[in-house]
Amino acid sequence: MTRREFGGWVAGAGAGLAMAADKGAVPPKVRAFALADVRLLDGPWKRAMERNRAFLLDLETDRMLHSFRLTAGLATSATPLGGWERSTCEVRGHFEGHYLSACALMYSATGDARVKARGEEMVAGMARCQKAVGTGYLSAFPTELLDRLRDGKKVWAPWYTLHKILAGML
Repeated sequence: MTRREFGGWVAGAGAGLAMAADKGAVPPKVRAFALADVRLLDGPWKRAMERNRAFLLDLETDRMLHSFRLTAGLATSATPLGGWERSTCEVRGHFEGHYLSACALMYSATGDARVKARGEEMVAGMARCQKAVGTGYLSAFPTELLDRLRDGKKVWAPWYTLHKILAGML
């Protein structure tokens, strides 16, 4: 099966399910709620949340902003993060978007002002980088990656990375 055939099959199945759902729709028995409306009691889920909170608070904002500062032409003496955030990786900056989302969710779930402050510190650092660039662009990678994409050259997921940053900001 080709990708195009598979895509057609998925689209057709989705449409069929949507039409079937309209006939005799059953009202949902669950509803969404705000994280601030509940608090976890002692147990494995709370222990996991506490480990996540400790991890968020342990990360150094200065290190996470390193590649953003380099891209903006700002001085940085921070030890860069490794892995997917290393300076040669084309998805650098996406982790920081995940981090911002995690801080927002953790603050909603716990009300911990320290986590909120860490998220705000990241946003303020990113704002300084964006201001230094002067065009409104904000990323840990240079715009040349977008130029390569435009020119049909190989590049690894710049829209994904920019989406993660924006989603974290939101």
